[in-house]
Amino acid sequence: MIKLLVVDDEQIVIDSLKYLVDKFIDGATVIGTARTGREAIEKALDLKPDAMLVDIRMPGINGIEAISQIKAENSNIIFVIITAHEYFDYAKEAINLGVYEYLLKPLNKEKVIETIKSIIIKIDSRKEEIKRELLLKEKINKLTPLLEGQLVYSLLINPSIIQDISFYEEVFGMSLGNGYIITAVVNEIENQSKEETLKSSILKQKFYDSFSMELKRELICLLGPPLLDRIVAYVPMDEEIYSYNSRNQIIELTQTVAKRIERNIRINYRIGVGRSYSIDNFSKSYNEAIIAATVPSGDRVTHFEDIALSLNKPDSYSTSKEQLLIDKLLAENSTGTLEVFNEMFLGVAANYENDLDQIKSKLIELLIVLRRAIPYQISNTSISEQSFLKRLLKINNLRELKLDYIDYLNKLAATIKQYREKELKGLISEAINFISNNYQNNISLDEVAKEINMSYHYFSKFFKDSIGKNFVDYLTDLRIEKSKELLKGELVSVKEVCYQVGYSDPNYFSKIFKKTTGTTPTEYRENKFSGKVI
Repeated sequence: MIKLLVVDDEQIVIDSLKYLVDKFIDGATVIGTARTGREAIEKALDLKPDAMLVDIRMPGINGIEAISQIKAENSNIIFVIITAHEYFDYAKEAINLGVYEYLLKPLNKEKVIETIKSIIIKIDSRKEEIKRELLLKEKINKLTPLLEGQLVYSLLINPSIIQDISFYEEVFGMSLGNGYIITAVVNEIENQSKEETLKSSILKQKFYDSFSMELKRELICLLGPPLLDRIVAYVPMDEEIYSYNSRNQIIELTQTVAKRIERNIRINYRIGVGRSYSIDNFSKSYNEAIIAATVPSGDRVTHFEDIALSLNKPDSYSTSKEQLLIDKLLAENSTGTLEVFNEMFLGVAANYENDLDQIKSKLIELLIVLRRAIPYQISNTSISEQSFLKRLLKINNLRELKLDYIDYLNKLAATIKQYREKELKGLISEAINFISNNYQNNISLDEVAKEINMSYHYFSKFFKDSIGKNFVDYLTDLRIEKSKELLKGELVSVKEVCYQVGYSDPNYFSKIFKKTTGTTPTEYRENKFSGKVI
């Protein structure tokens, strides 16, 4: 049902038009009338009609002036002018205002009905078109984030698979030739319970959603999907305008984003910003952003250019870092190993400006250092260095290079653990043999630890983890079992049994025996010989 507003200074014309609409037209209704141009303008603003039938000649503001002002406020209204023959020349002026049709006085019934019905068709057609446009826009709005994520993810993994960047430029309505990376990295918390891990995942997703929304408010950018501990945004930028001032502006905008996030979300994260490059060097800006976000700093937001000079040293990392990596690896500290390697890798990448050949050379040097420092003769069957080196030399992607090296370190750590477990099994066997051969003596935990060259404290934990009980309980159980065997014979007294299994006080021996078996040594012997079940 379309809404009509009828404007004429003659009441009979108004009544005639209302009658025709009510009697002969189902799809329209007259929602209001006006007798002057001023009244027409006011009612058009209040009633918001779909179409208006307006007389040209009215006192005060005429129809042409009224139409002009109303169209300035609402260009979607369809206008039909009503005019007498002698004022038809005014209709020419109305054509410039985009008037849909004109009706001559006296009004012709068929012409009026035909005109209003054609307006109904036009408005219904327009509404359908708007519905289609809204539906299409809704679909595009749903599809756009997926395309954004697809593009950013593809550029991260393998930029060469993007065949036609112009397609994405057309979809997003922006030039993508140059730009920079902003990445937010969440610091993970280790050794969480299942419940804590679930809460952390929910909080992390909430952070990613908030970061995406706030960044979109400040910048025109493309957002990738969250990747484990980080989310990546590509900000298109004209290379010519990148300057010191634009860098400061980028930092300020990103700090604004961080402040808004922190109003509602408490999470440990850092934001890194890379330098602007052509989209072919997407990974270069990404690596810089990751370096900026992970290099130790008290700032929430760090731009790579602010730390580039401090990273660009002759030595990518010191020998102390190598030793620290070795220590973490041998201590089976997987988290610590990863943290130290990440820091070393970022330093190498920054120092050699992502030159893959130079970085590979440095990583191979590190591999040699690691293998020399490991106190185990690891065979090639345990971990294949040759295949790893061949694969390393073929890699042409910085991220893949890093992930492959981390995978190698993990395998190396697992192999070290296997060798250590094998070694420790041998040591625990030595400890058990020593205890078995010396239980009748006054031996101590410290004495056994010295025998296998372990510290007192480490051996205490090592023994319990390996055997399932502490040293004292194991020694006590062994002595009681040996005493049971001796008590089966009648020739050995309880006192002699006590001395033979390593106790110096018969009373204390009896107390320990009863606590362990539920009977005294004498009762045990008597029950054994009387045939009672112990």
